[in-house]
Amino acid sequence: MRAQSGKLETVSGSGGLVTGLCALCGVQALRVMPFRYEFKERRLIGVRCPGCGLVFIDPRPSDDELRELYAEEYFTSCSDTCGAHGRTPYLTAVEDAGAEREAAAERLDALLTRALGGRGRLLELGCGPGYLLAEFRRLGWEIGGLEISSYAVAHAREHLGLEIVCGDIAPGHFPGGSADAVIMGDVLEHLPRPLDSLRTVARWLRPGGMLVVAVPSTLNLFSARLGLLVYRLTRRSKVLRIPPYHLFEYTPDTLRRMVTAAGFSVIRLRQSAVPLGRMGLRGRWAENAGKAALQVLALGTSRLFNFGGDRLLLMARRPRD
Repeated sequence: MRAQSGKLETVSGSGGLVTGLCALCGVQALRVMPFRYEFKERRLIGVRCPGCGLVFIDPRPSDDELRELYAEEYFTSCSDTCGAHGRTPYLTAVEDAGAEREAAAERLDALLTRALGGRGRLLELGCGPGYLLAEFRRLGWEIGGLEISSYAVAHAREHLGLEIVCGDIAPGHFPGGSADAVIMGDVLEHLPRPLDSLRTVARWLRPGGMLVVAVPSTLNLFSARLGLLVYRLTRRSKVLRIPPYHLFEYTPDTLRRMVTAAGFSVIRLRQSAVPLGRMGLRGRWAENAGKAALQVLALGTSRLFNFGGDRLLLMARRPRD
């Protein structure tokens, strides 16, 4: 959980149980985590399922509220206190990351063509303004995209000539069995019903088709685990006063469980860590120094042992009928 704006305050109930419903395994007694969002005069608390370990916020915003979150400001804001992406607007960041995006597309292209035996039709879900999708078009894929933000869809159509479907992940947008590959990059953590969404995605893929999911995994970090422990011991909690963009916080285990529960066979799950230069360090100097030191450790363990990283890349196959 990357906090762009928040404070600590003493709270009661952290570690206790509340009634809810796990979106993965259906357990109804959820353990309170020491963080919460303040959103539209409501408290959305962090909870962990004691059955499967999934971490999410409860209650979650409504579908209409989620659509409002991804208006134009999500892509253009750069406020440290209310922006979605810190000091650099999202649209500016992706436009400036041409070489990095090109390299990422080529790495994924190599993995997918090896798994599929060639290129075909590729869908990117949550494709934003369409820059990564345009890279796959350049590489020779037949492409399609889906994006909830009407602002991002208009940008993709006007600036990149992409025909993107505007909407959320729901049956009817694409024919069943029509895609060879689906990419969901930094999307699954935003979805209110991830298991239902993945099952819909499975229907869009042909038998033997490939799914690629990339998500942040901040709670997998040594620094996050230590921080949560300190919050619990001191009976304090992180209060986040930014919109709740991340509804779920995945670890390698819960991501694998979620994708498997949707009917996929996981064939690859790699961890990595965000480089120091891209970390959002906004605390006091001692806190920042500690996080940086533990991030160096995460860079090493994720590279050498596939352990302790804060980025996950999963590849899975829809089983052949």
